[in-house]
Amino acid sequence: MKKFKEKLLENDFGAYLYDLRCKEQYTIEELAEKINMETVTIKGIRKWEHDLEFPNLEQMYKLSEIYEVPIEELMQIRTQTLEEGLKGVHRVIIRFLGYFLGFSIYGTIIIGYTIIFATLIFSFLFFITAANRPTAAL
Repeated sequence: MKKFKEKLLENDFGAYLYDLRCKEQYTIEELAEKINMETVTIKGIRKWEHDLEFPNLEQMYKLSEIYEVPIEELMQIRTQTLEEGLKGVHRVIIRFLGYFLGFSIYGTIIIGYTIIFATLIFSFLFFITAANRPTAAL
């Protein structure tokens, strides 16, 4: 799981921002207060962390100051995220589910895999029981 998280952070701006906020142990409300801009809301920060929106340049400079991270690093990860895009529908679904359900990206991925696994098991059991039923004579 750690290797997956590191890979996700190197090309995912939202996950990178989320990780920075968690390392500093800020809540979203505390971060919004620290940014102290009229244009920044709690909902907006959540959208940044789920890659649904990106902060503007002024907000990026403020994040750079708060997290003590070079602006170049933030810009590079943001650019990589934009260049890579959302390679597949599953990532879009994961982000929207995570945002609307209030889970982190990692939690949503784990829940998604659990649902897929359970669906496969139940499908397998359904087909086994269906195959063992006697067929009616025509």
